[in-house]
Amino acid sequence: MFAGISTVDLAYLVDNYPAEDTKTQALDQFIGAGGPATNAAVAYAALGGASTLVTAVGTHRLGDLIRNDLSAHGVRVVDVRADSDHQPPVSSIVVAESAATRTIVSLDGARISVEYDHRLADRLSGVNVVLADGHYPVLAAGLCERACALGIPTVLDAGRFKDSHTALLPHIGSAICSAAFAPPGIAPGDTDAVLTYLRTAGVENIAITSGGEPIVGLTGDREFRIDIPETRAVDTLGAGDILHGAFCYYTSTGLDFVRSLALASEVASFSCRFFGTREWCTRLSELPGRGTPRPEA
Repeated sequence: MFAGISTVDLAYLVDNYPAEDTKTQALDQFIGAGGPATNAAVAYAALGGASTLVTAVGTHRLGDLIRNDLSAHGVRVVDVRADSDHQPPVSSIVVAESAATRTIVSLDGARISVEYDHRLADRLSGVNVVLADGHYPVLAAGLCERACALGIPTVLDAGRFKDSHTALLPHIGSAICSAAFAPPGIAPGDTDAVLTYLRTAGVENIAITSGGEPIVGLTGDREFRIDIPETRAVDTLGAGDILHGAFCYYTSTGLDFVRSLALASEVASFSCRFFGTREWCTRLSELPGRGTPRPEA
């Protein structure tokens, strides 16, 4: 089960970033559902898992685009704001092919009020991993607290530190952070301090990602380092989200934290070969060594 924000992603592929106050002809265009938990849910389903996304979509016409895209990619949607006419956040994205980088302008989910409904606990039956992206903190904390009580592993996708993480971390078993994750008083990039902070908060398994640099982390008393597979990157959009979804898939098959991360990094690197966050799903036959177990989430 994946819990978090759903956006409408509108991405353009260009040779180079446009100059200010110019018009640019795009090489390609992608429109689909986005957001950390959303892309992770799609990745989990693409690898063969049964995936559920708990999010806020609502009745706005843009919500149909989100629902249709997720349905087409095998993700079940639980809409906790099904009666709301709010407009889903729209992310405008420019991907520069020459640099294999992306620039994003977007609203987060702060304008959408999302609470935790205790009836959601009934949907945890049969679930073997819960991931939260932290965008709807009350929802995330409620689901993760209940999952912990039921013995279900919980995962946090922690890009940048949010104040709401303080209440969420006691209910998190595994945290996968970006190098930009910097709690108060800790400088960005201070890996040792971040590891200490998260371990003190009660997180057992911790990983810090940094694009194409090695993943470093701590599981139990063991420190580890995972080298990222080399790839000819076209687009890094959603690569971190895809890594989280793939990690959930592999850990659901019974693999340990480090092995699951290593395999997930291969999937995330593979996804960077293609523009947008969906084409890689159709090219999985080109990914060597992909397993076939089908866990539930």
